[in-house]
Amino acid sequence: MAVSASRRPAAFALLLLVLGAALLFDGFVTASIPHFKNPILNAVVGTINPIGSGVTLLIVCVALAVVSRRLRRPRLHDAACISALAFASAGLIEFSLKHLVGRPRPGAALASAGLLGPSFAPDIDSFPSGHATSVFAVATVFAAYYPRLRWPLYALAAAIALGRVYLARHYVSDIIAGAALGAIVAACLYRYRQTLPGGITLERSADRSH
Repeated sequence: MAVSASRRPAAFALLLLVLGAALLFDGFVTASIPHFKNPILNAVVGTINPIGSGVTLLIVCVALAVVSRRLRRPRLHDAACISALAFASAGLIEFSLKHLVGRPRPGAALASAGLLGPSFAPDIDSFPSGHATSVFAVATVFAAYYPRLRWPLYALAAAIALGRVYLARHYVSDIIAGAALGAIVAACLYRYRQTLPGGITLERSADRSH
């Protein structure tokens, strides 16, 4: 999961390149979305979108941490705890960036083009996507603890993030930035998990007892 030090500059450059390309095509993608609307996609997006809403994932992670601690499942407990911490940490950064950047959501452009109802009220907190930040933060941690679930976790996270574009709540660049932010914060916390205050991770305690 971690990127080696020698590859970090290249990875960062690639991220900037992808983000820059996304910025160029944001308008085109947003304008094209209404033409792809259909009942099946509406149902799929409507089902998975709540997963990344508000503090849903935070509540799930905290509940998992409590239950797994009682069941003496240190691996699941640690994954849930680090995920909750990643969710909160990345969320604070994302929230700050939203209000520093103040980017209008794509719905504003669609409303001005007459593609949305006249009652639509645009927001100015589009960049980065909170959904993408939270789902990729949690997915990255769980993928590190459960490598076999890596691709299903990232696929679900990507689907949730893309759903925000489908709903005209974010641009593609918003979800790329959010996904990168969530993944980077989660990767850092996972890498330095052994330095976290005692009691957060149980696997460390279990290792000492053997």
